Amino acid sequence: MQVVFTQDISGIARKNEVKTVKSGYFHNYLLPKGLAVLATKKRLVEVEKIREKEGMKLEELEKNAAEVEKKISKATLKLTHKATDKETLYAAVTEKEIVEAIKDQLKIELAEKNLKMPEHFKKVGEYEIEIDLPGGHSTKLKVVIEAE
Repeated sequence: MQVVFTQDISGIARKNEVKTVKSGYFHNYLLPKGLAVLATKKRLVEVEKIREKEGMKLEELEKNAAEVEKKISKATLKLTHKATDKETLYAAVTEKEIVEAIKDQLKIELAEKNLKMPEHFKKVGEYEIEIDLPGGHSTKLKVVIEAE
């Protein structure tokens, strides 16, 4: 049975990918969780249009990846958070917050999945995050977390 995946599933399929799966897997797992829908002719046409747009978008990202890589590697991201006297943050710094800060401070839009953080930051200090970019580019971003 052919299905269209509505979300990325690590090791199985990417969003808008069409794959053949067993009917039990689709009916008992994918469909109830909203991870895939049945591949009808209409949906296949829609998916093809989306893939063309994403393909163009991906090409642009790959062209600009080297430029973005240089910009990120030279930058230092500064965040301020409320912290205790022992420099422990009241709320951990997550991927979502870092992506928003990159967008605000560096004017670069990234997805959370591009960041490789071993864990959320819970203390004041300097950290380094690895960032994967399209086209096999990768760089490191320096993040400084200061107490308010």
